[in-house]
Amino acid sequence: MLKFALSCPFQGEDFDRVLDEVEKLKLEYVDLRTIGDKNVTDLTDSEVQELESLIKKHGIKVSSISPFLFFRLPLTVSEDEVTIRGSYSEHLNIMLNRAIELAKKFKTKLIRCFSFETEFLFSKSGYKDLPFDIWGKIIERLEKAAGIAEKNDVILAIENCHWCNLGTGLLVVKALNEIKSKNLGLWWDPANSVMASGENPYPNEYEKIKDHIVIIDMKDEIIDKRYNYWSHVAMGKGGKLNWPEIFQALIKDNYQGLIALESCYIPKNGTIHDGAMESFSNVRQMLTSLKYGSKS
Repeated sequence: MLKFALSCPFQGEDFDRVLDEVEKLKLEYVDLRTIGDKNVTDLTDSEVQELESLIKKHGIKVSSISPFLFFRLPLTVSEDEVTIRGSYSEHLNIMLNRAIELAKKFKTKLIRCFSFETEFLFSKSGYKDLPFDIWGKIIERLEKAAGIAEKNDVILAIENCHWCNLGTGLLVVKALNEIKSKNLGLWWDPANSVMASGENPYPNEYEKIKDHIVIIDMKDEIIDKRYNYWSHVAMGKGGKLNWPEIFQALIKDNYQGLIALESCYIPKNGTIHDGAMESFSNVRQMLTSLKYGSKS
């Protein structure tokens, strides 16, 4: 039975209202990312207590903690050099430790992370190896984070992101195979794979990465790599991804993780909440067409 969550990039939103939305959508899980105007790892202890009370009030479970760990952080500077996105040492020793603390508080093992500021322009196929010096630095710095995850019994889920070095699921899995840590996994975002490579990640990418997926981001976009153009649309309205086929494959393969709607779509004259409602309505129609009952 497929299970769904709502990911929360709801900048500036009243989080009580966001959780009302989760209840209206009949979801059990929420990914903690942006709370009000802060990332979840930037909340004070008293703000975390308030968040904990809200989550208990709504009877929601936390699927994952989503700091911007290593997101677009340059690799070409020393570990202690401070950039516009902080330093690697700060991410490793402060942000990650805070995320681990929150993961334990909210009873989840999953923490989202990224693969640093991209230092490589992907070929059209998107699957060409990165230059060795950059690749080696990615592995070295992710290995240190994996060691901390192992000591704390959490899983760092590396999202394939077109703004970062590992833009496709295939590249993330290549890194996972090299590091060989049971505390690293793939946060698979099929739309990001399209953005990074221009290619549909299903079925070829999916078949090669499926055993490493620990959670999936669900969103849809109209993408034209020729003009580097994309726009967010409701689920099922994009031009590349066949989500019913992906759902069918996940059902067939007995996928046990969560699928989190990354709420980026805002309909004309509507709100981000309207976009989430429309997307989940479309997802339920897709699942009904598969004659499958989902837990959503």
